[in-house]
Amino acid sequence: MKLLEFYTLESIDFPKLMDVYRESNEDNVSFFYPEETDLDKGRRLVEQKFYDYLKTDFYNKQGNRYYALEDNGEWLSAIRLFPVEGKDNTFFAEALETAPAHRRKGYARKLMELLFEKLRKEGSFEITDTVNKSNEVSLQFHLNCGFEKYKDPACCILNGKVDEKAYTMRYVESIIKDKNSQELYGEVI
Repeated sequence: MKLLEFYTLESIDFPKLMDVYRESNEDNVSFFYPEETDLDKGRRLVEQKFYDYLKTDFYNKQGNRYYALEDNGEWLSAIRLFPVEGKDNTFFAEALETAPAHRRKGYARKLMELLFEKLRKEGSFEITDTVNKSNEVSLQFHLNCGFEKYKDPACCILNGKVDEKAYTMRYVESIIKDKNSQELYGEVI
């Protein structure tokens, strides 16, 4: 099992990414294309909208990156990270998802563990995310990964947008060096 990192759209295997998001894309048909009655056609329209977003928005911002958890060539889980302007090693995370066939097997947790391990190599870091208050599974997942409920209501660190129906979740890891330059991991806040 390995963590894949993508700084460009061209480096992503888009069909594999869409396999991870297939269920969400199908759910989004009624939101983006309410008149579309053919689910497959609607899903393809949503996938094109997803592709266009990555091409024209997400990857046009310096440092944005996608991560995927891969095992034996199959993508199991994925997440997007946005670096927060003016704050070193501070990120906003979104679109954490696990392919439906691979849920409840610990893959999202493994993705987060590998992501934390990778970011830890760069030093102290902070990740915020927003989670809908009614999404108990996601809330518990975040808490189990070491996130805390940071703001209620949620306030997006990227744009200041407030969402009364969500919490801002935060994970902070401090790495402290002792006088011999050995890394000592501080408290996860």
